[in-house]
Amino acid sequence: MAVTTAPRPRSSQTLPAPSDARDDHRDGAPGASRPARLDGADALRALAALAVIVVHTAHWPLQSHGADAAVWYSVTLVARFCVPAFVLLTGLVLAYRYGEEKLGRDFLLRRARRSVVPWLIWAPIFCLFDIFVIGGLQPSWDAVRDWWSTGGGHLYFLILVPQLYVLMLVWPSRRRASMIAAGVAVAVQLALCTVRLYVPMPGGALHQGVLAHGFEEFPFWVGYFAIGVAAGRMLAARGGRGGAAWPFALLVAPATALLLWVDVSGAVNAGYGDGTGAFLRPLMLPLTLAVCGAVVLGAPSLLRRTPRLRRATSVVGRHSLGIYIVHPLLLAWLGKLLMPALQTHLPWSIAALAGLTAATAISALMVAALLARTPLAPIIGEERRRRGDRRGAERERELVGQRAREASPQRSSMRATSSSLRSSAGGGGAPSTRST
Repeated sequence: MAVTTAPRPRSSQTLPAPSDARDDHRDGAPGASRPARLDGADALRALAALAVIVVHTAHWPLQSHGADAAVWYSVTLVARFCVPAFVLLTGLVLAYRYGEEKLGRDFLLRRARRSVVPWLIWAPIFCLFDIFVIGGLQPSWDAVRDWWSTGGGHLYFLILVPQLYVLMLVWPSRRRASMIAAGVAVAVQLALCTVRLYVPMPGGALHQGVLAHGFEEFPFWVGYFAIGVAAGRMLAARGGRGGAAWPFALLVAPATALLLWVDVSGAVNAGYGDGTGAFLRPLMLPLTLAVCGAVVLGAPSLLRRTPRLRRATSVVGRHSLGIYIVHPLLLAWLGKLLMPALQTHLPWSIAALAGLTAATAISALMVAALLARTPLAPIIGEERRRRGDRRGAERERELVGQRAREASPQRSSMRATSSSLRSSAGGGGAPSTRST
């Protein structure tokens, strides 16, 4: 069962921002005007991190029946775009950072340290926390075994994300092949998620693999990852500049309405369509793409005009994994303090939920930032930050830009020399072709 932070046990697992989704672009093949990092990715990361907390806090207000139950169920369901958004961000940032570069074992080991190590440290802590503090996990061998088999409560993404890193090693490097793979991946994901809800499953390994553990397995998320890779390579080829955000923004409202309108309670496997299973609903895809497109493409212009907001989103993104890890511990305490206000009827519980969400987010950010400045930074998937780190990072970004500017005239000179040689060698030959 999942770690729960509500008064009653619920399956409300969420995930962190992938560790790669927090990295600056420091290598790959930078263009002359290519930014070191994507402001739109930072903004989406911050928004999704807040939505992760909302998924958990929305279980605390009174929702016994009627409007109370309907409102908070809807808020929780819509906020679950955060999980697919972080999967998409993993592909986007990796592709933007590395381009079409072939990756190897060193890449995999570096990324595994940022996910597997935190999981090994925090999973036992949260197991004990769920037994002795929350009371959502029974202290029996069967219950504890099931808890670990489903990824360690809300930490399950730390098992999912290494699968995406392995997938990145074998993903097509050429842009056209990557686009074809993305189309196939989306079709596979939608088919699997639809089968998971609507097709009867016999008991045994198939039932366990598809229904009980599907949310831990990359095939059920591969479409989001593939779209992220395709988008990251497109942005890299265009120097970090995307298209218009307004078409995606216009789709957010109808995609949200569609997700809420389609009732899956009549599905054969309806019990696996709520809680963690709600992340895998097929209609989560349109909402995720609408939100991701609107934020990634629309946020940069806003952030450039508001430096303070830009710094804030950068800080939240940098510590997003730490926020994800520690926030249930803080929520369990803060929720009890605000329980009287949370257990009032609408609309009064809205203010209480907003306060609980803000307090949890701010306190989790403070704890993560403090841990990042100590030798314990690796337990939240970060490298220890010291006072001079920001200045060093700025110098590094300047060097990246300088190398790109120096490389640009060199490439132009090489193209001119090559063109001259072709002209002198053959004149009037067939036009050169270049594979995509």
